[in-house]
Amino acid sequence: MEERRKYVRIPENSRISYRCIPKEKFSDFLTKDISQGGIRFMVEEFIPKGSFLKIRLKLSKTSVAVEAIVKAVWVKGMPHSDEYEIGVQFVDIPQHAVQHLICYINDFLMNR
Repeated sequence: MEERRKYVRIPENSRISYRCIPKEKFSDFLTKDISQGGIRFMVEEFIPKGSFLKIRLKLSKTSVAVEAIVKAVWVKGMPHSDEYEIGVQFVDIPQHAVQHLICYINDFLMNR
């Protein structure tokens, strides 16, 4: 089967805070996986596809925190739960954060 993803995803349980724009309150959760192009994580509220969020991501094995604007590209309700799984795509992320993510992912792939 041919891989359709543009970027390699790695499993990652890092702390992520998000807020829907224009809301002010951040909510905290853990990521499921990350890639250079986006993040998958759980939320306790329905977030419509196409929504923009501001995130703060603290990668588990580093002291660097990443702040970015992301867009919800898919949302899936979890069976027998009040939680939703969401996939977001980076829309506005500083170049130094992109470089950090690339190094972090490459390090994971080389050391697994």
